[in-house]
Amino acid sequence: MRANSYSLRMRVYYWLIVFIVVLLSFLGVLSLMHYLQNKEIIEDLSLLTLASLLTVSTVLCGFMSYSVGRRILTPMVKLNAASKEVAKGNYAVRVYDSSKMEEVQTTFRNFNAMVQELGSIATLSNDFAANVSHEFKTPLTAIEGYAMLLQDPTLSREEQEEYVDHILLSTRRLSKLVGDILLLTKLENKSLAEAYSSFRLDEQIRQAVVLLQEQWVKKELTFDAELDEVSICASQGLLTLVWSNLIGNAIKFSPPGGKISLRLLNQTECVVCTVGDEGCGMSREVRERIFEKFYQGDPSHRDMGYGLGLPMVKRIIELSQGVIEVESEEGQGTLFRVILPK
Repeated sequence: MRANSYSLRMRVYYWLIVFIVVLLSFLGVLSLMHYLQNKEIIEDLSLLTLASLLTVSTVLCGFMSYSVGRRILTPMVKLNAASKEVAKGNYAVRVYDSSKMEEVQTTFRNFNAMVQELGSIATLSNDFAANVSHEFKTPLTAIEGYAMLLQDPTLSREEQEEYVDHILLSTRRLSKLVGDILLLTKLENKSLAEAYSSFRLDEQIRQAVVLLQEQWVKKELTFDAELDEVSICASQGLLTLVWSNLIGNAIKFSPPGGKISLRLLNQTECVVCTVGDEGCGMSREVRERIFEKFYQGDPSHRDMGYGLGLPMVKRIIELSQGVIEVESEEGQGTLFRVILPK
């Protein structure tokens, strides 16, 4: 109802503008004729001639004002109606107009791009909320279940210790999930103020490998590493998370006895680091979604994480003005390439 009222007001304003322009043009032509006659530029101005001139000028001015008003006001009516739809949560609405005015077309393109982005954000927000609820529910259910089992007075000492271990494991997973969500939220909102410093990137990558030693020794993995001596100025703490996630994923998906390749190249304007494995690889669909929050292409590894590592890695690299790329084929392993400015 309010949209119709607004449209009616716009039409009233439009015809009021047309009337004013026609009236002004009529008075202007009349004044011009009177001036020319007083100056004796036109000696004899018949009534028929005057009426004809006034009629022609009025029609021309009316047509011009009608065209201009329609080109300006009609797109505004469309834009207003579309804006009200967006306010209701309809992000599928788009506005188009045949106007040749570049300003109108630019405004419509920007509006359509804005609505598309709002729709994407709303979808991600809904998916994020659903995934968070699901991921919280799993460990909480486990904690509740084992806690109820512990109430049984007939349990043996070994059973009690086993159930307590399960509760502690679920608690740690829940704590890690909360920490990862908070960190990712801060990264996305750029509210994490990390001091930049100069440090040896090759040494940082070696330290990440050492910290993960227990995992790759258990699977009897070997490393093929070639690391140039490189110093960069960046957030040391955040980049540590990048290498621990990428190398940790390579360990996770490598077959027992496999090999992980590490390369760090010092180039003129940037440094390039690659982490490759000989694992199962990824399909095209998985490659296109691996940086989505909570997405896990291989459900068999769901108990090892929540699908927040790679989105966090990508965001950290973006904040570092860098780029991350992935190359992978099913059955042929995966290679992540990180490019950072020096």
